[in-house]
Amino acid sequence: MNTFNLKETTALLHSYGFKCDTEMVSHWISEGNIKSIENSGAFEVLEEEVYRFIEAYRWEGTAFEEGIDDQTKIERLLEENAHLKEQIIKLQEEKAKLEDQLEIIPF
Repeated sequence: MNTFNLKETTALLHSYGFKCDTEMVSHWISEGNIKSIENSGAFEVLEEEVYRFIEAYRWEGTAFEEGIDDQTKIERLLEENAHLKEQIIKLQEEKAKLEDQLEIIPF
């Protein structure tokens, strides 16, 4: 089982697209968002804990976030649905514009 120091943990998070610095990672550790082991005054983070944090963070703010109630899930799904409908309309408008530019006659 691999463990990482603060810099290594930050580097791993960077490799997954997180925009963070060692100070922010230290803050997440102190808040308990990333669980760590204190060893001679330095923090060591288990590799599996970094991946758990990445997975939890990935779903934060969505209907799939852990620990939210059903009403919140439904509200978030409805918001996402509305957003997707807006995207469909924009894409249909863009498609029609491109068809006009290319003089394509839709079926």
